[in-house]
Amino acid sequence: MHNDDINTFALVHYVLRTVCGHDDARARAKTMEIHLSGRSVLGDYDRASAEAMALRLVRLGVRATADGAR
Repeated sequence: MHNDDINTFALVHYVLRTVCGHDDARARAKTMEIHLSGRSVLGDYDRASAEAMALRLVRLGVRATADGAR
């Protein structure tokens, strides 16, 4: 997932919880990493799962790619 100047911390946290299945603590940590580093690797997924997740995130207005998916 990539940082942008549009989405709020609350939205990013929400999609990490609902789309990616992260618990509250991990979603908060990933949200901060995205904010500070400009991006975060959300997990290790097979290509089809990573691309499906990235598409769901993009449809919700969040910048996401499936880089390096296996």
